[in-house]
Amino acid sequence: MADGYRLLACDLDGTLLDSRGELPAAVSAALDRAAAAGMAVAVITARPPRDVPPRVRAGIPGTAYWAHGNGALVFRPGQRLPSRQLVFGAGAVGRIHEVLGARRPGWALAFDLLDGTVVQPGFPAELTRGWAGVEWRGGAELARAVVKVLVCPFLPCDAELVDTVQEMVGEEAEVTASGEHFLELGPRGTGKHGVLAWIAADLGLATAQTVAVGDGLNDRDMLRLAGLGAAPANAGAPVRAAADRILPSNDEHAVAHLVDQLLG
Repeated sequence: MADGYRLLACDLDGTLLDSRGELPAAVSAALDRAAAAGMAVAVITARPPRDVPPRVRAGIPGTAYWAHGNGALVFRPGQRLPSRQLVFGAGAVGRIHEVLGARRPGWALAFDLLDGTVVQPGFPAELTRGWAGVEWRGGAELARAVVKVLVCPFLPCDAELVDTVQEMVGEEAEVTASGEHFLELGPRGTGKHGVLAWIAADLGLATAQTVAVGDGLNDRDMLRLAGLGAAPANAGAPVRAAADRILPSNDEHAVAHLVDQLLG
């Protein structure tokens, strides 16, 4: 493998998937070529497992790792149960709800659980299209484990807002964003950079032997940690600035171009 890279870690939306949310055949074939050449493949996404369409999953090599919820849940190849699972501790979600409600009472919240999503009234319904297992109700008293808190501030979710909310919630959560519409708060220890390190260690690799590609703010630290960080041209400026290499856009099969470069 060129330059000693042994693991290819890819974001899903905006990176592997095109702007229609589909996995292009050229990208699927490129991942198969990488796997056949001896490179481990990982898909690291903010989505929960239930929100990955079967047609997309079928186009990813069966030997791939899957990480969901920005690293809260990690599945080794072929396993049905997560090998790594991080959820919010007792009381943490209630404290986050209280802090944000006091300081930003107009913001709307949703709670990603292991088996569904609880959405509070006021959360824009259009943002929940395509989510499986949605339940609409108020309150933050949730009997089931919470994997991620989604916050809709009705503002662009840029790096400055991510930092502001991180300061608000402190040690209660890791704050990031994968798109412009809502913030994503995960349990401490989540983050795509952390799961990249976890998967590399599971494979007996150093992070210098990894390649990461992504387009969102939640991908920045992963790109910085990897031995080679790449961003598709559709990524925002802060993400492109964190990358070592800029690729064509996701609609131009960014990851296929990257695999061709890696395999020489």
